[in-house]
Amino acid sequence: MQLFFSSISLMILGSCQFSPSLDETASVDEPVTNESSEESIEEITNDNTNDQDATLFDINSTEVQETLFSSSSIEENNLTFSQDVITEGMSQTEIEEQFGAYDLVYPGHGRPVTIYGNLGIVFSEIVPHGTNDEFADENVNPDENIVENVMYYAGLPYDEVVDALGEPDDDIYETEGGPVSGLLFMEYVIEDREDSTIIGSFWLHENESGEIMVDVMTVDEVPNDVDDGAAQEPEDIDSDEAERIELFITGYIDDLMNYYNNGNEDILMRTDETSPNYDKITANQASGDYSNHETYAINVNNITATEENVYEVIVTREYSHATSNGRNITEVEYTIVETPQGLMLYDYQTLSNELIE
Repeated sequence: MQLFFSSISLMILGSCQFSPSLDETASVDEPVTNESSEESIEEITNDNTNDQDATLFDINSTEVQETLFSSSSIEENNLTFSQDVITEGMSQTEIEEQFGAYDLVYPGHGRPVTIYGNLGIVFSEIVPHGTNDEFADENVNPDENIVENVMYYAGLPYDEVVDALGEPDDDIYETEGGPVSGLLFMEYVIEDREDSTIIGSFWLHENESGEIMVDVMTVDEVPNDVDDGAAQEPEDIDSDEAERIELFITGYIDDLMNYYNNGNEDILMRTDETSPNYDKITANQASGDYSNHETYAINVNNITATEENVYEVIVTREYSHATSNGRNITEVEYTIVETPQGLMLYDYQTLSNELIE
């Protein structure tokens, strides 16, 4: 059985420690001795270490394994890894006051997942607050960035996870076909039900040495009578996901304008070189017909999920370029997919195009 989920970029672990000098903290009347200062700093350091250790969950632990494969805890708590360290409703501020800065941001699952130790956090504000991270935003208010879901993050080589959990029911496979391909997964059956199966899927990736690494675990209930070849009916998506896709398509159109005008290749961060979209825009750029490109207005009319990890986005855009004979209004249908690198524009087709008189 092959399942499609939304998707791995690893960021540098950031941590901040404050160690005031004796000169800055000592009172003139009551000098602080080296001995008492060293003891105080050591105590603070030990406390931070203990707090950070609280987010570490050993995959060899019986308790951790029972939680990973407990469908009841998942359903009752709306979490994919139930525990009492980081829980639904906490803010990013509360988390980082107790456990320090996040380790990395994993860009997938419909929105980025923020990693603290072995816990992957889905925040209400889509991305975490941060200043030195591609997948963070300094404008996010950490006091209002609330935990909506928690999942398990292994961060271990494949062999170590299999040694701990046993052979997966569906071993390493790569998704094939359609716009979403090249994703690595392995799956464990958590519970067989009369009409469905609860499946835990670990996301995998190859590191620079070619070693398979195990990342986050997602849990889904899959109907037993699903025809893998059957088309999925388009469905609306929630407001947070819609906002993320709107930001993506707006950024893509800005990058496209820069690509047509001066060859700026920032666009390659938003479309894969093997996609039909890439073939089209490179041909357009090479022709010179799309130079002097200007976008005046963008309106996202509709966003639907046509299948897992695939979105159809209808956009109306007012634009002009070297051969447009003035301003035009066009309606375009974009196909956007979730990949291990985040959202990517896979293809597009023009639905209408009219000259503004």
